[in-house]
Amino acid sequence: MFAAADALLLRPFPFPNGDRLYVASTAKSESREATGTSYEDFLDWRHRQRSFAELAAYGATPVPVVLDRPVTATAVLTTANIFRVVGVTPIRGRAFVDGEDQPNAEPVAVVKRGFAERELGGVEAATGRVIDVRGIPRTIVGVVPDEQVLPPSGEIWLPVPRDLNAGRGNRNLEVIGLLRSGVSAVRAEKDLAAIETDLSAAYPRDGEKLTAIVFSLRSRVVAPARQPLTIMMAAAILMLLVACANVAGIQMARANTRTREIAVRSAIGATRWRLVRQLLVESVLLSSAGGLAGIVLASQASGLAINAVYGPTPSWLAPALDWRIVAFVAAVSILNGIAFGIVPALRLARTDASDALRGRSGVTRKRARLQHAHVIVQIAASIVLVVAAGLSIQSIAKLQGVPLGFNPDGVLIFSISTQSNRYDDAPAERARLLSAVATQAAALPGVTAAGGASLLPLRCCMRWRIQVEGRDPSEVFTVSGQSVTPDYFLAMEIPVKLGRAFAATDGAASAPVIMVNETFAARFWPDGHVIGRIVQDGSDRATVIGVVSDVKQGSNLADATEPQFYRPFAQRPVTIFSVAVRTRGDPLTLVAPLRTIVRDLDPTLPIYNVSTMRQRVDNAMLQGSTLKTLLLTLSGVALLLACLGVFAVGSFFVASRMRELSVRVALGAEPGSLIALVLKQTGVVAMIGGILGLAGSVGAGRWLASSLYGVRAFDPLVMTIATLVLTAAIIVASYAPARRAASADPMLAMRGD
Repeated sequence: MFAAADALLLRPFPFPNGDRLYVASTAKSESREATGTSYEDFLDWRHRQRSFAELAAYGATPVPVVLDRPVTATAVLTTANIFRVVGVTPIRGRAFVDGEDQPNAEPVAVVKRGFAERELGGVEAATGRVIDVRGIPRTIVGVVPDEQVLPPSGEIWLPVPRDLNAGRGNRNLEVIGLLRSGVSAVRAEKDLAAIETDLSAAYPRDGEKLTAIVFSLRSRVVAPARQPLTIMMAAAILMLLVACANVAGIQMARANTRTREIAVRSAIGATRWRLVRQLLVESVLLSSAGGLAGIVLASQASGLAINAVYGPTPSWLAPALDWRIVAFVAAVSILNGIAFGIVPALRLARTDASDALRGRSGVTRKRARLQHAHVIVQIAASIVLVVAAGLSIQSIAKLQGVPLGFNPDGVLIFSISTQSNRYDDAPAERARLLSAVATQAAALPGVTAAGGASLLPLRCCMRWRIQVEGRDPSEVFTVSGQSVTPDYFLAMEIPVKLGRAFAATDGAASAPVIMVNETFAARFWPDGHVIGRIVQDGSDRATVIGVVSDVKQGSNLADATEPQFYRPFAQRPVTIFSVAVRTRGDPLTLVAPLRTIVRDLDPTLPIYNVSTMRQRVDNAMLQGSTLKTLLLTLSGVALLLACLGVFAVGSFFVASRMRELSVRVALGAEPGSLIALVLKQTGVVAMIGGILGLAGSVGAGRWLASSLYGVRAFDPLVMTIATLVLTAAIIVASYAPARRAASADPMLAMRGD
């Protein structure tokens, strides 16, 4: 876990200007929620601000690239100064120069090393090569390292901000700036916020109040991982506490068996310091061996840990077992060895040599209480981890039960980008292409339906500003909207609840129509009169013809469903769209024939993001599932260690009171009564630890309830299961010492040493 935390929070970013890189964004004044920035606002910021040495803007989008075969690459449309702001030097060729992002400049590109090696024959071959990007021949002038790029998903950088200029309402850019020396982020934010206030007054945004916010690049990158990382770090600390308490308990148990050895050493002249030093060295060696084993395991599991808290990560965030991780593990191992070995060492070093040599080295009550305390800590921490794992399992189970609004089984999905000269200014061509793809896909053997959409479910969102009949005409609402083909709802098995679905006759020349989801209808027309209402969508006055069930459009299944509308693709054709093909057989068998269909329609357009809808649903829960796996693993190991601690308590009790137990046997005590005596001793310790653990679990549950879906701070079912697991584990761990006490030979025990 420290390797994951190091990668996200501590390790310097690979950008030379990393500590001075800050992200700026337009935001809503009330919520301070970042919304992205329009290109026109960015130009005003860059001209008027005084806090940044430079500002750069960029936006990523998939584009078709024609090489010896068509491929789809993630292009970053950017200002020419992006690499200068970030501080990146190409490993081959050059970066963009000022002016290359202006109209009529020579078309150039910079590519990432990974793309050059995968598609262009290597770094050397890529430099100077001319490739067709979006229908425009571009000369590759440089190659940049994979680990020094923004955004991390970028493959080709194009200095074409004119393509991003789509009005102040189109806030689709990331803005990154190089802060001037001596200027704080707070001052920079005030600077940009004042400019944005002036812009809002000069260019009213339908009553929308906007400001500007500035935050570090690290906080921008790490924000999605902060909460799960905190959970996993807390779990790892609890696990470390259990392990350390277990080691301390082992040391105490060993101390009881070594009193005679220590007494002999003391009798022949060993000083107390020398004895303590020897025992501490042994403790540190034991702890260091555990640390070494931990490093070996971490080399295999650190990737799983970062996936649990972040999901798929860029290469420069991948955890690495460098010298800092090794130094951290070494320091923790040594400190734990000393901290949890010092008390047993001091107590053992104070053993009375004469008593020990006479065989009167019985364990004091104080020493027994100390070992009991160690086991109580282990049990309490284990219960907290078991409850946390239980809540995580419950959260995943509830997520799996969330209504999706569609049937993901038996559906193949893929995407097509038509961002090229042929289609950019030809919306009718885009509509005809998607219609042809869907029609020919539907005719394939085994296919029951095929349809297209601007975005398929679990890939949020395109947002539009609309006005709604029945509301104040001055009110403007921002909602999610999709463009879909007539058979889209059939292909995804999205039920039409009211009215009708789109038909082939709902084309560009026909009257504008629109469909809405149930949440949209309930929010804007709670009286139930939905069909025939008017929605002002841009310049279109679209008539509502149908209502469909709510669909989980965003990638987070836990998010509440938002109002959403659908328009016929023929009336609003977008440049990037996806296709869903439903089949009775294995969806993956359709990949080859679908590639052929698209290639025959347009040889320059590849399909990409090929998957099944079921895989997309599973991926939406991947991070939560990985978190659950790690919590289960940690809680299982912690419970095992706690059981070993209980076993040690029972063994400790039997060893320290063997003479007493032997006398009881000699006087006629039944084996059952001796077993009950040992179980009572371990049971009391377990009960105290369990009560403390359940109390701690309530606090942990209250904290987790804000991070996990559908769980409560106090869940009786999870608490009951955790208690039953603990009870069963304690009984198993206590039975062996109890049997040993019941079967001891009284004569052998009475003879002592």
